[in-house]
Amino acid sequence: MPRIDADTVAEHREQQHVALLEAAEQLLLEDGFEALTFRALGERTGLARNSVYRYFSSRDDIVAQVCERDLPYWLQELRDAMAVAENVEETVTAFVGGQLRLVATGHHRLAEALGDAPLGPEARSRIGAIAYKPAEVLEERLTELGHPRAAMTAQHVQGLVNTGVRMLHRREADLQTVIDETTRSARLVACADA
Repeated sequence: MPRIDADTVAEHREQQHVALLEAAEQLLLEDGFEALTFRALGERTGLARNSVYRYFSSRDDIVAQVCERDLPYWLQELRDAMAVAENVEETVTAFVGGQLRLVATGHHRLAEALGDAPLGPEARSRIGAIAYKPAEVLEERLTELGHPRAAMTAQHVQGLVNTGVRMLHRREADLQTVIDETTRSARLVACADA
């Protein structure tokens, strides 16, 4: 029986789960989707392959869990940045800059690595749901500020951010230029919708 390095079995399982998710992300980023196997995860974490199956139902489930893992932290960073904003323009500025900086620091590399992965519809749906979360956070904040079209504005601004992300991936401009241009457009949209 494997040694438990935690106070409880539940804590031990959580530690193993975290280690598996980290190993899965490393495999995806270093070697791509095809390298992600239950055997490879077991080898990287020192677990037997059949033990890995206790944490994931399929390779698609592994990928979805890896993508979902950091989302709460990213969203909290955006909430924190927008919380100090006093008006719509400052909120949009914080939102745009926050997301684009996350992308520039590598938090978006996983999405690039999985772009062409042959994932099933359930995994694609789970991952796709993540893409809508930042706009929901912006909508919440705009609603708090009394913006009359918070939902539509949030979607428009997120679309502009997505364009900025593509520009960063293609290296069409440096980070600050992309932030400045995207913010300028996003603020125009947000004010026009008000």
